[in-house]
Amino acid sequence: MAHTLTKNNPLISTLKKKIKGDVLTDEYSLGMYSTDASIYQITPIAIVLPNDEGDVRMAIELARKHAVTILPRGGGTSLAGQTVGKSIILDFSKYMNQTLEINEEERWVRVQPGKVRDVLNDELAPLGLHFAVDPATSSRANVGGMTGNNSSGTKSILYGKTVDHILEAKVLLVDGTELQLTQLSPEEYAKKTQQNNREGEIYREFQEIIDRNKVLIEEKFPKVMRRVGGYNLDEFIYTDQWNLAKLITGSEGTLATTLELKINLEPLPQYKSVCVIHFSDLLEAIGSVTPILQYNPSAVEILDKIVVDLSRENLTTKRHCHFITGNPAAILIVEFYGITLEDVMERPMNMIKELQEKGLGYAYPLFPQGEAYEDVWLVRKKGLGLMLGIKGNKKPLPFIEDAAIPTDKLKEYIDRTLQICKKHGADVSMYAHVSVGVIHVRPILDLRQAEDIERLKNIAEDTFNLVLEYGGSWSGEHGDGLVRSAFNERFFGKEIYRAFVQVKQLFDPENLMNPGKIVEAQTIEHNLRYGTAYADQPVNASFHYRSEQSFEESVHMCTGVGECRKLIGGTMCPSFKATRDEEHSTRGRANALRLAMSGQLNGNGLTSERLQETLALCLSCKACKSECPSNVDMAKMKSDVMQLYYDQKGPSRRDKMIRDSSKAARMFAGKLAPAINALQASAPFKASLEKMAGFDKKRTLPEYTSQPFYKWFSKNGSNQPKLDKKVVLFADTYLNYHEPEIGKAALKLLNDCGYEVELAHIGCCQRPKISHGFLREAKAQGQATVDKLMGFIDQGLKVVVCEPSCASALNDDFPDLLDSVDIAKKLKENVMLIDVFLATEKEAGNTQIKLKPKGDSMHIHGHCHQKALYGTQSMKQVLSKDDSGTVLEIPSGCCGMAGSFGYEKEHYKISKKIGDEILFPAVKAMDEATSLAANGFSCRHQIEHFTGKKAKHWVELVEVVRE
Repeated sequence: MAHTLTKNNPLISTLKKKIKGDVLTDEYSLGMYSTDASIYQITPIAIVLPNDEGDVRMAIELARKHAVTILPRGGGTSLAGQTVGKSIILDFSKYMNQTLEINEEERWVRVQPGKVRDVLNDELAPLGLHFAVDPATSSRANVGGMTGNNSSGTKSILYGKTVDHILEAKVLLVDGTELQLTQLSPEEYAKKTQQNNREGEIYREFQEIIDRNKVLIEEKFPKVMRRVGGYNLDEFIYTDQWNLAKLITGSEGTLATTLELKINLEPLPQYKSVCVIHFSDLLEAIGSVTPILQYNPSAVEILDKIVVDLSRENLTTKRHCHFITGNPAAILIVEFYGITLEDVMERPMNMIKELQEKGLGYAYPLFPQGEAYEDVWLVRKKGLGLMLGIKGNKKPLPFIEDAAIPTDKLKEYIDRTLQICKKHGADVSMYAHVSVGVIHVRPILDLRQAEDIERLKNIAEDTFNLVLEYGGSWSGEHGDGLVRSAFNERFFGKEIYRAFVQVKQLFDPENLMNPGKIVEAQTIEHNLRYGTAYADQPVNASFHYRSEQSFEESVHMCTGVGECRKLIGGTMCPSFKATRDEEHSTRGRANALRLAMSGQLNGNGLTSERLQETLALCLSCKACKSECPSNVDMAKMKSDVMQLYYDQKGPSRRDKMIRDSSKAARMFAGKLAPAINALQASAPFKASLEKMAGFDKKRTLPEYTSQPFYKWFSKNGSNQPKLDKKVVLFADTYLNYHEPEIGKAALKLLNDCGYEVELAHIGCCQRPKISHGFLREAKAQGQATVDKLMGFIDQGLKVVVCEPSCASALNDDFPDLLDSVDIAKKLKENVMLIDVFLATEKEAGNTQIKLKPKGDSMHIHGHCHQKALYGTQSMKQVLSKDDSGTVLEIPSGCCGMAGSFGYEKEHYKISKKIGDEILFPAVKAMDEATSLAANGFSCRHQIEHFTGKKAKHWVELVEVVRE
């Protein structure tokens, strides 16, 4: 962080004055942008999030004036280090992300560089079109970044690379020259060369470079389709229709800054299918590719045993792994596109028949497009992050993974690569695009160890020579960046490398555009994120982090792949979706924790005030624990950091009120409730509460009940007839002291399903304390609750919970606070949500009941913890088949309330913005006859506050089907 510029620096002060967008220069922000998904770390000079093209021009003009370099960046998911550098970073993802024009008839779209690929395709889907390039990071990859990297992905056998779809690019050179690059005929190109200006100079000299090197370009460029190394000079020797937009593609931001892109669109496939071929031997799987390709698949992807096993363990993907049979050493995912259903089923069936005749593979499940098809591809898309999230100091690293080899030589190449890794003492994992000869082989190393850095260099050297021997490409899709650029001169030869340098000098004579990539690069071992000097400071954590191995390792599980930056689908990360700020993504927070923990920021480490700001918008939704491929549990780490902060600085008045909320509920429910409720609803009280504790006066605190549920139960619940089966209902704070009608409905539902109910009125689950960092108090006070729970569990009884956040406290958080591993295990296995319990009992054959919604139809909004840890499918699985179709789950993320978060004055607006994304419009569009199920106490209050719709708990809205 030594080169961080002060706010009084002329460059920084002028940027902040002139730029309409955001300018970030503090050490935390710079630290968050110092890494991507690669093994590198370089602290930038400043971050500019331009509001428009005027901001881009101003930033580049000032950078040139002060001789500071420029680095254009989108989602920051580079695996080769293209998007890190000692530069002013231009992040286009927040503001310059618009679709500018769609031409349905001619099948093209014009976008700004910050447009996310999946968001674009979501807009195009109603037209039956899509941007067909399909990288694994498509949920957050910016089109500008895909262009800079020349991305491809799973469907490249069918659709090729980004360069095959670029039609035009509007770019800005560092000297202020704007170029509109498009396809030109020889006559049009010749006319450009005659211009007496900067544009004419570029067209003339570029033509001379190609003419001088045409024979060598044809000879030296690899003949595999997946080749993205160097500059795309080979795009100009097989055609006379030249388009310099294809040169910008794959240039990694080293030539110009892209302002707009016009890209080709393809029709959406009419029918799809996928076959998952299981193999007992990895090399047998790779050797089967050649016969498979004869059936014209749209993709052939390989996952090895490590990735398959991780997929079966991951909280999100394990629910989708039903298609995996036995214990395969590898699986091939073979996809087919076609114009008829018969076509996409007949071709794979013929393929399966041939493979069986040749004795290749042992299982071949085949799925047409539908839920199972989507499950297969979800597991494949998560593969990279799962692999990178392997626990321990040694990680699967991206440095030799990008080689593209002719498919007929792929089996032999992989065999020899595995031998190289074994020779150097490194285990490996692998996955990816076997259809085009790109298998991402990841040696597993710890770059904090000098001997592993030597292994890194030696494995890279040996593998590089192997790629040359087989006529492959050293950069198949992930690009050159910091990891492979230093090999370019040896790979392409001195003459072609000299041409690369000339191209760079032609476009960027002052070497200000992302220097050190493609040409004049560092060698592989420099600027490592984890080097021999890296060391974590000891952390006095309250959680045990048993599954993660330690607090420190929990932080290091974030690999930078950026799944938390996705904008559609899932719940992660609510605050990033609302703000588009890197700081408010799970990745940004994890980077801040790592840098603070290792002493790379200010001297306050994990108790820094600035770190608290970084964590403030984490809603502790737990979505990252399941949706992040590496299962980064930011909610848990945030709680631990808050505890460390309280130890040094002490909690605020508001923190204490939240901590003691369950105590207040016990005090105020009952006879005092009417008076307390009236007081809380009064304007003077809300105004004083805002001033005193920072709770927004627009909110009204939840009402207390005049008759707590446990008191009602003692009079009414214990007189039920003795039934065959028994279950324990946990009396959480919310149903006990705020909404006893939920407890009554749960009791009736369980009785009607054949269960005698015992009430566990045994204390708070400690959710408020856990979520707000009072971990030692939670552990001490929650021990009594756990001891009483164990009294039920040791009798062989299951404990059911209605409130998802209470269930997660008892069977996810609290077990990791407990010292007893045995008790922790029993809590995890025996405390569950009520819908999960009923679905489990039904599946086990312990009950034959069928449920139906009480009304004509029901919509469901899932609580964040419910979606992250348990899923919402149980609420639908227990319904009869006739009634399941009347239930619709709103595809919403977080509601925005998140316990006390939405009540806090500084978070009120963002709380609304999060709900406005999907949930509130969906609720407002519901008809009056449709009921709304929301199991979260906070969710119900948030929905009513902003929509006026009163949601209810699922148990209140279903009933047993009477035969």
